[in-house]
Amino acid sequence: MLKERAYIAGTISLVVDAAITAVSVWLAYYAYFLLYQYNGPVIDLPFMDYRVVPLYREFHIPTGVLTYYLLSIPAVLVPLELYGLHERIGFRSPGETLRILVKSHVIGMMAVAVIAVLLKHNPLRVLLVGIAIINTALIFLKELIIVEYARLSRERGYNFREVLMVGVGEIARKMIERLQSHPQWGFKVIGCMVPPHMRDETLVNGLANLGVYDETPQALKAQQPDLVVFAVDKRYIAEAEPAIYACEEQGIDVWMVPDFFDTSVAKLSFDEFERLPVMAFRTVPEYSWQVIFKDVFDRVAAAILLAAISPIIVMVAFLIKVTSKGPVLFKQVRQGLRGRPFALYKFRTMVSNAEQLKAELEVLNEMDEIVFKIENDPRITRLGRVLRKWSIDELPQLFNVLKGEMSLVGPRPMLHTEIDKFRYWQRRKLSVKPGLTCLWQVSGRSNLRFEEWMQLDLEYIDNWSLTLDLRILLNTIPVVLTAKGAK
Repeated sequence: MLKERAYIAGTISLVVDAAITAVSVWLAYYAYFLLYQYNGPVIDLPFMDYRVVPLYREFHIPTGVLTYYLLSIPAVLVPLELYGLHERIGFRSPGETLRILVKSHVIGMMAVAVIAVLLKHNPLRVLLVGIAIINTALIFLKELIIVEYARLSRERGYNFREVLMVGVGEIARKMIERLQSHPQWGFKVIGCMVPPHMRDETLVNGLANLGVYDETPQALKAQQPDLVVFAVDKRYIAEAEPAIYACEEQGIDVWMVPDFFDTSVAKLSFDEFERLPVMAFRTVPEYSWQVIFKDVFDRVAAAILLAAISPIIVMVAFLIKVTSKGPVLFKQVRQGLRGRPFALYKFRTMVSNAEQLKAELEVLNEMDEIVFKIENDPRITRLGRVLRKWSIDELPQLFNVLKGEMSLVGPRPMLHTEIDKFRYWQRRKLSVKPGLTCLWQVSGRSNLRFEEWMQLDLEYIDNWSLTLDLRILLNTIPVVLTAKGAK
């Protein structure tokens, strides 16, 4: 129910913002026309001259400029959507809303300017700034109006939903605190139902005791709540079951706040499979348009990059072939998504019998016992040191990205012999596709301990977003150029 309401509110807000952006483009160009192009009649006013522009006669937006600047609408709306402006409508602080608007408009106007240059137009910077300022102000005003309207209507007793709480444990207490600390959400908690041993207590969690779980059907008739929230300890689920059926019979909405499992990482969601309710625990990002976009972007970007750097690939392959014996590419079986093996491609940077020599060098390992790395590995060729320093040896992995075995951003793939030594919690690294670069790559690489490496990989999984991927990709550029942490 909450998802449906949030989706409807978000869709309406998106449509309104699109209309506001279209108006902002028109107003910005009108102001530009007034200040820079029109020389019509002037009205003398105190402290200023006011230039009169006949809106429907002399003022018009040229077709080419109109098409060009209407690109501002998607250029602004996409960042707004990515930053979540159309989620949690009315629940953000004004400061948080303003930050989202400013960041989105900076990104959007930069995108329009880049498109203009590619189309061989001269981007009018004054006009772009005008669009950004006007649109930010109008959308911010819209958000303030929504919040203020909700506050005023609830102060007058309108648009409230009365809530009956069934449960008294820690999870129930947290739920009550959240509902009461955000009056703008429109919930009023009227009392709670308790387990049998608390029958005689007058107040529970600061709420009136309206009876024990078995008496919930009678409380529904007496109190007539709009919503019943079940936050029942798992020991009392059977006792609360008749109350759920009573809500169903009387057409009252029910929220079930599960207190079954204390998960520290997994995110809980509810789904339906063949008309059977399913409770899902997910430790990876839920399948969504963002996940689809990431997969499509990975493959398209890999194809474009491979085409762009093909001369470099040919030149490096030639140099490897003429400077040392052995194949150009080094293929090694790594563990991918869910631990499934795949052949990882790299430019060969070591002598051809490097794997046989590894056993003799184990005592020199400078990483933890799981991963093998040494500062001056004697197996690396002279050309190989250059390729490794600037991460050129990793370029063939773009073929792995193109095949869907890897992503541009994700935890680095590892050998099965290394993964066999993982602690149990570290295996969660395998729950997403491995990548060319990751948080570890931009946070010190080989200068970090293995434990820190794993923590960064799990931090990436828990906080994944398209914005995080973009930030990692941008941060990878200076890391590669400075050869920070490369070995």
